[in-house]
Amino acid sequence: MNIFGHQISSKDFIPPIWHRLFRLAGVADAYPPFDALPENIQAKWILDVGANAGHVALAGLKTYPDSRVICFEPVSATFDMLRQNLAAYGDRVILFNQALSDTNGSSEINVTSFHGANSLEPQSALHKNFNPHVREVGTEKIALVRLDDVAAEFPTGHIDILKIDVEGHELSVLKGGARFIAAQVDAIIIEVSLMRDNSTDHQAVFEIFALLNSWGFRLINIFDLHHVPDADLMLVQMDCVFRKNKSNGHEV
Repeated sequence: MNIFGHQISSKDFIPPIWHRLFRLAGVADAYPPFDALPENIQAKWILDVGANAGHVALAGLKTYPDSRVICFEPVSATFDMLRQNLAAYGDRVILFNQALSDTNGSSEINVTSFHGANSLEPQSALHKNFNPHVREVGTEKIALVRLDDVAAEFPTGHIDILKIDVEGHELSVLKGGARFIAAQVDAIIIEVSLMRDNSTDHQAVFEIFALLNSWGFRLINIFDLHHVPDADLMLVQMDCVFRKNKSNGHEV
């Protein structure tokens, strides 16, 4: 239907929250977080950094039926869950039991009471304050690798969607993949957690945005905003979508 020169579809009359619930229920053809991306993206390759137990990877495989997913998950117990959850997808999934960072080698990751909060970064006071149910319970030695180095092992030289959710280590992942991301990635979904910063005086969000801007990405969406009733910090976490500008200078 065309109204005042604009093409209108039925979904324009559905409030966003209901449209997202439909997608969660499998009624629509895009699953979170990929429903936050433009519909004109038809991904063939997805890179899932911080894949955890595979929920985002599964959503990508379902949203883009012709896609393949490359996953990085360093913690052994979580990696086992990831492998089991994605086993049915065979060679559509490529798994790396490593963490992406800005250096190659090894390190210790902080294992927490909730596997989704495991992080190479120590749990900040802000994170502890806003997540009293999450506590560090131990450490595990893991392998680190730079994306710029490990990308040579991928069966593709191009990534349509890069998802990064590494609990405060996002900036290091970006720095370790500067060359590859700037040249070979079209869209990025990245978690930005202000409560992972050591203080509100130095927030990594500004460095993340500046770095992506310098590589030619622009911010096109923000979703899953988490707020707290605090006078100094109200927005504590969000997911941001960036997309690379076309080489001819026109907006996508």
